[in-house]
Amino acid sequence: MLPARFDSLFARLLLAQLVLVLCCVLIFSGFVIVERNTSLMPQFAEAWAPAFTAAAAMPPSVDSAPVLGLPGGIRRQAGPPSGLRLAFTGMPSAVELRQQLAMRGVLVDAVWLTFGDGSLRFWSRVVPPGEPGVWISGRVPAVWPRWTTRTTVTLTLLLIVVGLVSRGLARHVTQPLDRLRQRMQAHAQTGMDIDAPPLAGTSGKAPPELIAMDAAYTQLAQRLQRNQRERALLLAGVSHDLRSPLARIRLAAEMLPESSDNRDGVASIVRNVDHADRLIASFLEFVRASARNLDPSDVVDLVVTARLVVKRFGRPAQELRLQAPERLTLKGATGLLVDRLIVNLVDNAIKHGALPVVVDIASDGDAAFITVIDAGPGLPPSGAAQLLEAFARGDASRGAPGFGLGLAIAQQIVTRLQGELSFARDDTGHRVRVRVPFTR
Repeated sequence: MLPARFDSLFARLLLAQLVLVLCCVLIFSGFVIVERNTSLMPQFAEAWAPAFTAAAAMPPSVDSAPVLGLPGGIRRQAGPPSGLRLAFTGMPSAVELRQQLAMRGVLVDAVWLTFGDGSLRFWSRVVPPGEPGVWISGRVPAVWPRWTTRTTVTLTLLLIVVGLVSRGLARHVTQPLDRLRQRMQAHAQTGMDIDAPPLAGTSGKAPPELIAMDAAYTQLAQRLQRNQRERALLLAGVSHDLRSPLARIRLAAEMLPESSDNRDGVASIVRNVDHADRLIASFLEFVRASARNLDPSDVVDLVVTARLVVKRFGRPAQELRLQAPERLTLKGATGLLVDRLIVNLVDNAIKHGALPVVVDIASDGDAAFITVIDAGPGLPPSGAAQLLEAFARGDASRGAPGFGLGLAIAQQIVTRLQGELSFARDDTGHRVRVRVPFTR
């Protein structure tokens, strides 16, 4: 069975094929019925020619002339039909009937169809030699095949065969698309190697356009992976090269002779070195959050992790507390990523929101929810997307400590877990909500 994301495409293709086949069947059936009726016209003309001549000689609507195949026979009318009518003179069966009647000495120059009193009737204008045209009418004989049990069984079997063939064709079209989606999703989840097989090995099944698209995406993914590895190596080198001289600067500053003249300068040096060290650590944490590999077999208890995070902040319960069940496990995640996610959300709420802060852990059977609630004013309506970018800070946060990476790191972790990060404001406060599906 195809994934849910392709169910709609699969269903649309299947429905389109079924509608197309049924339309073809209806058109073919109509053609068969028209040809059948046309082929029967010589026999009808042979039986009807004497009745047409007899009815044309009768007084209008006095009596009817019996005729084979026409229920109630035919009778003469005073004039042409009125009301809703359909010109049938040029139709193949009418043309054939007129020609066959003319060969038997009966001239008919007009044929109309009318519907009334629950029956379909035909009107024909017969032109006797040397006289004006005379209108005659009668009930149209059955032109549709009789519906039987055999017809029902045949139609059911036809629909089953058409459905199976259409399903196979739709699956043939959507399976290469699904494989391409799997490769893209695998790269989006791991950010590293793509495990799904390429489409190039199935050139007999996948269209060449999809194979070319898959090859182009593979090149792009490989280039991104190479850039990620190079960035990780560069940042590791920068971290080492920067932290070593920073440590020496701090050590040298702390070893200076303490006096009233240099006390403020030493404190300023130490403070700036600490600030630079924290900036480097935050930047490295941002990169690692987007590059860390996840093992589907890993399991983390969200409640235990959240409880440890809340405890590390060391704040009283009236300022920071946890609402959670006894246990809630999440597969395919690591304790380090979940820990960093909750830490950043709580730290952001404390720094830029208002106390008290509540960490709520819950689930609805399909996904786990991590919600951090604070009493602050929340984000501006159009500022959420911007604040998820690295080093972006809101106007209200300009004077607060931080580097603008807290929410960006949280967003990277949520993306790695294939979850959703959202913001809302209600009567209970400002909410930052993370939804992580159990099945990924």
